[in-house]
Amino acid sequence: MIFLLTIFSLIACDQAVEGVAVTYVVTDSDSGFDVRYRNADGKLVSETVVTDSETDVWKYAFETDPGEIVFISANYYDVNSKIRVRILVDGKIFREASSLYDTANFVVVSGTVPY
Repeated sequence: MIFLLTIFSLIACDQAVEGVAVTYVVTDSDSGFDVRYRNADGKLVSETVVTDSETDVWKYAFETDPGEIVFISANYYDVNSKIRVRILVDGKIFREASSLYDTANFVVVSGTVPY
């Protein structure tokens, strides 16, 4: 009996937690935006993105472990514009926020990747 318990515990320890697919998505901006996000290495990256229409989509995808922090923020400068920021985990919306005609505030989406 003890032998079987030992075998089962060794098998359970050998199974590694698989990575989780994370995708940051920014849409609905017809005039461009600045975006800051935590990348696959855990570093904060800043980019300026130029868009031609609100149908343009910006994405950044990577794989990470459950329990890791995910973060993205964006802001735009055209008062007649809008923006939608999402974090997808394994293809499903994990967190989402949007802004309409508000250039003064950042749209921030963050969280911890679920187990």
